[in-house]
Amino acid sequence: MTDILVDTANDLLIALPGGGDFAVGDSTVQEVESIITSYPGWWKEYPLVGCAAPNYLHSPGAGQQLSNSINQQLKLDGKTLTSFSSSINADGTLTINVNGQSIEVTG
Repeated sequence: MTDILVDTANDLLIALPGGGDFAVGDSTVQEVESIITSYPGWWKEYPLVGCAAPNYLHSPGAGQQLSNSINQQLKLDGKTLTSFSSSINADGTLTINVNGQSIEVTG
């Protein structure tokens, strides 16, 4: 899907050179990341959207529950979950790989 792009801090990207216009491009990765890291209730128009992945940072053995939540949320958004894996890194971040896209989740 083509949409306005944001950076890693969720700030709008400005198209360069020239500036002044928002950067536009394929937004699929940022859509998936937003769904996974947001909590239900964060999206006013769609209050049930969100996997709340940061809640799983200190929950060993909850991988299947997170996988089910991601699968359900992506299906509701019209996306297909073809591959999924997750791991907790030494620095306490959660790395989620969905359909070949790596997403870092911090508390």
